[in-house]
Amino acid sequence: MKNALARILLSKEFQLSMGGVLLRRFLRATKDTFNYSPEFLMDAQALDRNHYAYCMFGAASLAKRLGHARISAIEFGVAGGNGLKFMCDLAVEVKKRTGVAIDCYGFDTGKGMPPPDGPKDLPYWFKQAQYAMDEPALRAKVPDGKLVIGEVKDTIPNFCATNDPAPIGAIFNDVDYWSSTRDSFELFNVAKTRPQNFLPRTYMYFDDILGWEHEMYGPFNGQLAAMHEYNASQEDVKIHLNQNLLPQLHLKYRHQIYYAHLFAHPDYNKYIGNADQTVLEDQLQLSR
Repeated sequence: MKNALARILLSKEFQLSMGGVLLRRFLRATKDTFNYSPEFLMDAQALDRNHYAYCMFGAASLAKRLGHARISAIEFGVAGGNGLKFMCDLAVEVKKRTGVAIDCYGFDTGKGMPPPDGPKDLPYWFKQAQYAMDEPALRAKVPDGKLVIGEVKDTIPNFCATNDPAPIGAIFNDVDYWSSTRDSFELFNVAKTRPQNFLPRTYMYFDDILGWEHEMYGPFNGQLAAMHEYNASQEDVKIHLNQNLLPQLHLKYRHQIYYAHLFAHPDYNKYIGNADQTVLEDQLQLSR
């Protein structure tokens, strides 16, 4: 009965109804009183950052199938630090439920956005010094977060060699600019020489793909332009939209979750189907 009720409450139809709205309000208001699991809150879309949770749980699941006990999650564009704090707090819960630990890194200039680099950076909407960070306050608020301070074009090249991070499995990209997003993708080029620092497939979230009418994001500016140009520039890594979320109309972030495939990674072809494939095979058998 309990499982049947949960299926109803978490169904796409219910989540899109007024009942789903009321359920989310109730869960958010009572989450400090009742011990809801983060998976349930994520499925009910009642977490502050459901998209972060989706990527972190997904990355941990993939890591476990590949035999990793620790991975890394990265946020490009930390600003006030709410995202990094959410990551660090959720990492504790992910480890409890999956056994996979997550180190959380935040990349930021520490002084707001750099000057825009031409029209594709949307200078009509973004400008230098926006989204500045209070670094001392953030370090005190999120002591477990690992900050990497500086422009990404300067900090990316030596990041893996300096920090030797656990395999990177989730990346949240909120640097706004085309140029900064382009520079952040240089991280994947490091995988050619240091595959041990990467999972073969990475969950990604892009913040600046959907927006208000005055932002006017599209394939020829901002983050989408950076992604399309990067995909066209080489063959070993491709970034694409997570197709399986698109029918899930109740997920507001369904158009913002992407995967990066590192085709040259030594573990890319490692089989992870296991019990899931057994279930699918059984469903294809003729009934007797």
